[in-house]
Amino acid sequence: MGLETNDLTLEVVGRGVSGRPVPGRPRRPAGPYLLGLPALLLGCVLLIPIGVTVVTAFRTPGGFGFGNFAVMGDPAALHAVRNSLLWVLVAFGLVVVGFFLALLSYRLPGLTPFLQPALVVPFAVSVLVSGVTFRLLFDPAPERGTVTAVWSALFGSSPVWLGPSLFWVVLVSAFGWTWLGYIVSLFRAGLDAIPDDVTRTIAAEGVTGWRRLWAVEIPLLRPITGVVTLTVVVAAVRIFDLVLIAVPGPMQQSADVLGLNWWRATTSGDPSGRTAALGVVLFAIVATVGLIGVRGLRRRRWAMPVPVTRQDPALGRPTPSKRARRIGWTAGFVVSLVWIFPAVVLVATALHSPREAGLRGWWSLSGLGFSSFADAANAGLLRALLSTALIAAAATAVLLSIAVPTAYLVAWGGLPTWLGRVVMSVFVVLAVTPVQMYAAPLRDAIEAAGLAGSRVALALVHAAAGLPFAVLLLRSAFAAAPPALVSEALQGSARQSAVLATVQRTYRPALVAVAVLEFSMVWNDFIVGFLISGPGTTPLSLVLWGEARQFAASGGTVAAAAVVASVLPVVLLLSFWSTVVRGLTTGSKP
Repeated sequence: MGLETNDLTLEVVGRGVSGRPVPGRPRRPAGPYLLGLPALLLGCVLLIPIGVTVVTAFRTPGGFGFGNFAVMGDPAALHAVRNSLLWVLVAFGLVVVGFFLALLSYRLPGLTPFLQPALVVPFAVSVLVSGVTFRLLFDPAPERGTVTAVWSALFGSSPVWLGPSLFWVVLVSAFGWTWLGYIVSLFRAGLDAIPDDVTRTIAAEGVTGWRRLWAVEIPLLRPITGVVTLTVVVAAVRIFDLVLIAVPGPMQQSADVLGLNWWRATTSGDPSGRTAALGVVLFAIVATVGLIGVRGLRRRRWAMPVPVTRQDPALGRPTPSKRARRIGWTAGFVVSLVWIFPAVVLVATALHSPREAGLRGWWSLSGLGFSSFADAANAGLLRALLSTALIAAAATAVLLSIAVPTAYLVAWGGLPTWLGRVVMSVFVVLAVTPVQMYAAPLRDAIEAAGLAGSRVALALVHAAAGLPFAVLLLRSAFAAAPPALVSEALQGSARQSAVLATVQRTYRPALVAVAVLEFSMVWNDFIVGFLISGPGTTPLSLVLWGEARQFAASGGTVAAAAVVASVLPVVLLLSFWSTVVRGLTTGSKP
C-alpha cells in the first residue's frame, strides 16, 4: 500500500493476523512475589495461633457456638472490660494534652531545648520501670514516698494513694509519664512540617489564634493525629504490666483490665474455651479501635481553598517577643525539671542500700553506695542483660531482613490493587492484635517442639510481633516518594534501583526508626517474655519482675535493676530521636 504526500512516497507493508486472539491481561512476573515469602512464613508464627484461639473460643461440647462467651457475664470480666474502656478515655485525654503541649512549644520555641530530652527519657524506659518509679513516688509511708511526704507536710495527713480508687492517680500518672514524650514529639514534627507558603498565606489573610488552630493546624495534622491516637489508644487497651507492678496485690482486682483477667483465668485452670473467648473479646475491642484510628493514617491534604496573595517572607511563623521567649525558656526549664523528677527519684533510690531504701526516702543521706546494684547483680541481672541483648539484636536483624523487601514489594512490587489492600489490612489487624490472642497456643507449640527457654524461639516471636508495624511504616516511607518516581519504579528492577538511590532520604529515617524501636521494645518487653518465654531465656524484665514481687523489702534492689535496665534504651533513643521522629512521620506529613 502506498501513500503520497508532499512529493514523499511512503510504502506500508501489511501482514495478515493469524491465530485466535488471546483474552486477559499480561502475565505478571512471579519473581517479585518471592520477596513476600519470608514475611508470610514469619507471619504464620502469629496467624496460626490466632486461628487456633478463634476456633477454641467458638468450639463448645455441642459443636460451634457462642457458649464460651458466657464468661463475659461474670462480674469480674465485666469490671475488667469497663476498666479497659476507661483506659481508652485516658488515652484520648493524653493525646489532647500532648497536642496542646506541642502547640505551646511551637508557639514558644524556648520550650524545646529543655522539654524534648525530658520527655524522651520516660518513653525510652519500659512500662515496668515506669510502674516501679511511680510506686516509689506514691509509697504510702511518708518517710519513703515523696508525694505522701509532701502532702502530709502541707495538709497534716495523706490519703493512701495505692488504696481503693486512688490507685488510678498512680496508674494514669505513670502511663502519661511514659507516653507524653512520644505524643508531643510527633505533633511538634507535624507542626514544623506545615508548608511555609501555607503559613505565609494564612498570616497575610489575618487568620490567627483559635481560628488558625481550628481552620488550619488541626486539619493539616489529621494524618499524624491518626498515627498518635491509634498507637496510644491501642497501648492503653492492651495495658498489662503497669497494673501488675504498680498496684499492690490486694488492690489488683479493683484495677483489673481484660488482659490481666485473661491471665488470671489461664493460671487458675479455667477451661481453654472460656479463656480463648476472653482473648477474642479483647481483640475485638482493640481491632475496633484500630479500624477507627487507621482512617487517620490515610494521607490527606488540606482541602480548604488557600487564596493566592503576596508572598512576603516576613509573614511566616510569628516571631515571639523577647518577653514570650523568656517565658518559653522559663516554662521549659520548670516543666523539664518536673518531668525528669521521677527518674531522679529512681536513680537516687538505687544509690541507697537495700536496708536504707526500705526505711527512708531517696532524700536521706544515710546508706549511700552501690550495694543495691550489687544485690541486683547477684539476682542474675548481668546474665539477664546479656540474654536480653542477644534476643533484641537477633529479633531486630530478622525483622529488618524480612520487613524491608516486604514493604518494597507492597509499595513498588506491582501487586494487584485488591491484593495490596488485603495485605495491608492483614498487617493493620496484626499490628494491633494483643498478645493474649496467640500466647497460649504459641507457648504450647514451643514446648511441644522442645524449644521452651530458647532465645531463638523468643527472638522469632518478637520479630513476628514487630513485623506488621515495620512493614506499615516502611511501606509508607517507600510510597511517600513523588508519584513520578513511583511510576518509574514500577517499570522494572533497573528503574527501582535508581529510584531507591533518589529517595534514600525518605526511607532511611524510617529504617532507623524501625531498628531503634524494635530493639528498644524487645529490650523493654515484659508481656511476651512473661506469657510465652521459658525460664531458660531469663529476659531482663522477668528478673526485674521477680525482684519487684517483694517490693516492700527490695525497693533499693528493684530501683537499681530498673536503672541498669534503662540505660541502653535511653541512650539509644536520645541519640536517634530526631531521626526516629522523621521516620515515624514519613508519609503522614501534611
